[in-house]
Amino acid sequence: MMNDFIHLDAYLVQIRHKNLHISQKKQYLCTAIAIMTNTHLIISTSNDLLRVAARHILYISSDGNYCNFFQTGGEMRLVTFQLGQIERMIADQLPELSQNFVRIGKSLIINLNYVYYIHVPKQQLILVDNQQNRYTLSASKEALKALKELIENGKL
Repeated sequence: MMNDFIHLDAYLVQIRHKNLHISQKKQYLCTAIAIMTNTHLIISTSNDLLRVAARHILYISSDGNYCNFFQTGGEMRLVTFQLGQIERMIADQLPELSQNFVRIGKSLIINLNYVYYIHVPKQQLILVDNQQNRYTLSASKEALKALKELIENGKL
């Protein structure tokens, strides 16, 4: 929670900066609002409900008709939804933050904020959370190459 206030203060300082274009100030303000509202993704079934802060989602992996949510700090939760359904929930419920989540191939959605290392030939993607925990994932060379190029070109 304290980190949220530190980030919020940094964004507000940027908004007050005189040399920023109005579109840049708008972007900083939208991020500050997202921090203040502590946006959550809510996944509900007839039996249970999962409510997780978007900033805590590292990645989501599919396993047939189920998905595993991996969160910062090592928490993992199984939900009874397909990856495509989760992808739509993120777009619908987190419109301001959905650009942070990218589908990688058929079985992964990752939070771009935690991408640390991409090694295309080894088909390896490493995410690192705020506590410096490492999460090594496998993805196709094509998917990793596309992700690498998007990040390099500043499109993500």
